[in-house]
Amino acid sequence: MSPEVKSDIEKLISYSVEFAETLLLDSGEYYPFSSKIVTSGELTPVSFFDEEEYPDSQKIINGLTSVFEEALSKKEVRAYCIAYDVRVKNEKYNSATNAILVSIKHEDVEGKLTYYYPYVLGNNKKLVFLEPWGEHEN
Repeated sequence: MSPEVKSDIEKLISYSVEFAETLLLDSGEYYPFSSKIVTSGELTPVSFFDEEEYPDSQKIINGLTSVFEEALSKKEVRAYCIAYDVRVKNEKYNSATNAILVSIKHEDVEGKLTYYYPYVLGNNKKLVFLEPWGEHEN
C-alpha cells in the first residue's frame, strides 16, 4: 500500500472515529455520516439530506454509497468513507457490543475496507474503546 493511500485511510478513520465519539458523548447516538478525499488530497465531510425527520439508517447509507460510487467512477474523489453504529460479535467479543463501523473505498485499493472500533459508553458520559480490527473485502 502506497504512503498516499495509507495516509488517506488514516485521515478518513481519524475523522470518522473522532466525530462519532463527539456525537456519542453529546447525544448517545448518531445517524450514518461520511467524508471524502478529493483528488487534491483534501478531506471533506459530506452529509446526506433526506426529507424525513427520522430517516432509516440504511436509506442514508444507500444514498451516500450511490453518490460516492458515481463520484469515484468519474474520478471526482479518490476515496470515501461511511461511518455508522453497529452491534458486533466475533471470537473476541462473545456477546454483542457497540462499535463504530468505518467503511472505506479507495481508487487504489481493490474492494472495500471495513474497520470496527468497539466501545462502551459509560454512565459518566465517558467512551472507552476496546481493541479495534479491520477487514478487507475484495
